[in-house]
Amino acid sequence: MLKLLILFYATVSALATVAIPTATLFGFALVARPVRMPGRLLNRWSFLRDRTASRVENLINEAEGALDGMGVQHPTQWGEAELKVWDLAERGRRVVSVSLLLLCLTTIGTGALLTTLVEHRWDMALEIWLPSYAFLLLTACYVQLDLVAVRRGRSPAYAQWAAVSTLVACQTQADDCQATSVTTAELGRNVKRLSAALITYAQFGVSHEPGPRAALLAQCAGMSQQLEGAFVASLRDRSKVTMLAQHIVHLIEALGRQEPLSMVPSAECAPAASVPVEGPVPWRMVMAHFLAFLTGLGLIAGSRALGLSADYLILLAPLIYLVVQTPYLTTGRIPIALRHLPRLTAPIPEPASENEVRNSSSDGSATSVRPLLPTPQRND
Repeated sequence: MLKLLILFYATVSALATVAIPTATLFGFALVARPVRMPGRLLNRWSFLRDRTASRVENLINEAEGALDGMGVQHPTQWGEAELKVWDLAERGRRVVSVSLLLLCLTTIGTGALLTTLVEHRWDMALEIWLPSYAFLLLTACYVQLDLVAVRRGRSPAYAQWAAVSTLVACQTQADDCQATSVTTAELGRNVKRLSAALITYAQFGVSHEPGPRAALLAQCAGMSQQLEGAFVASLRDRSKVTMLAQHIVHLIEALGRQEPLSMVPSAECAPAASVPVEGPVPWRMVMAHFLAFLTGLGLIAGSRALGLSADYLILLAPLIYLVVQTPYLTTGRIPIALRHLPRLTAPIPEPASENEVRNSSSDGSATSVRPLLPTPQRND
């Protein structure tokens, strides 16, 4: 039984060693250049296509019912093709992520079972659990990378799906019997997600040329401001949710006609300086973290090879800390916590105006030293 378990662990561990790091590196490539067509493999099965069509139809029916309940006119077209694309992309992303997570958990569970069946449990735990938890961290990193890659690669479908989902949340908030603090928070999250989807669509959905991209960013930022303003107005008067729904319907129609520059009038476009652009991936910081992780593993392996006990590791803690910080220094990306250390100094006083300086000099008052800690006030 033990031999079979060891053979099974060796097979699963080898598969995880190949699959999980490869998927993580592939995820970095997809984030840098989102060219993947997620969900294309799932689209080959007819039952999955039928299920996707049913889910999209149910979502559109819910949105139409929400608009009927609020008395808002339906959009001329819902963009069913984009909604199906997003549903397939999300399903494909979840299948890959769950498969890697199950592989990682199987490796950890088998290693834990082996650890309980051998005599040298501490040595076995170091040899088995450490790589297993490294696989878990890499899997979590891949899930986040894949999410960003899917949203960038399918940004038009992501914007359509976020808009329709926000319409359903509007209907719940407009209903007197269903509106609660939970529905208000849910509507706020949907509006925030829709704004983020619009910015992603402006950056990656149409063109990478600076001219069209800047114009589309201004349009999407203007629409985001209108959505946020309507949401804030609904917090004062809940009947203003219909205004938010009207903005979303206009957005869906503009995306359906493939006229994204007609979302808001040109006079209401946000200036280019105020557009919240998604920043680039800090590749040097990512590489520094990865090298620091490898450096830590190398130190642990070297200490075990030299036969050092835990007491010596405690004495070598400052040296280990300096060695782990070496990748940050070589890549030129020092962590913010180390770059800006807290200082216990008095705050710098603001420069006084000329009138205050003249008044103080005429009164002849001496400048008093400002204490570092605030003095307690006495209540007379």
